[in-house]
Amino acid sequence: MNIIEDAKADLHVNKRFLDRASVMVFRINQAAQRGSFLLAKRAGAKILDSLWLQWIVGADLPGRAQCGPGLRMPHGGRGVTIHPNARIGEGCTIYHRVTIGGFSSDKKNVPTLGDGVYVGVGASILGRAKVRRGVRIGAGAILVGDITVGDNARIGLGTVVDEDVAPEKILKATRRMERMLHEEPIPADRIRANFRIHDLH
Repeated sequence: MNIIEDAKADLHVNKRFLDRASVMVFRINQAAQRGSFLLAKRAGAKILDSLWLQWIVGADLPGRAQCGPGLRMPHGGRGVTIHPNARIGEGCTIYHRVTIGGFSSDKKNVPTLGDGVYVGVGASILGRAKVRRGVRIGAGAILVGDITVGDNARIGLGTVVDEDVAPEKILKATRRMERMLHEEPIPADRIRANFRIHDLH
């Protein structure tokens, strides 16, 4: 991992000051976890992290998280939370209020995102979910558990996914389920019963 090269790629895809500032503080925090003079570097990075990411932006982007170059964070990553052991590939887009987290004290029970993954506003990826290359996750979707979402799959907005999704598939909630979401809490078995999987082509 070359933090400088990663940061250059990040600046290329983030055009606004807010977005650039957030990803740069994140990269500085990553750099502080390596090399010599760790205590002094971590102290400086922690101050930046506390002032900018946690206080101003309201995000939790730990420097231990692995993330490839070209990270795009529209709206400065406001409200984004990433698990320290999460792995995120190259060229990913993470919108505001996204959670990429684990379930338990098991450090391996965390998500892995492949290259070019798009995560929409307010989506959550929880547990040992493996999201492969080019997957697009709609706003408010929830991916949970030890599942695999295949290359270039599409997860519709507001969809709950707790089982594997094949490559090149579109998974979305039916209109009936969308209406139910606004009426009352729904048991998981009723949610799954209202899924439809369609071929991309």
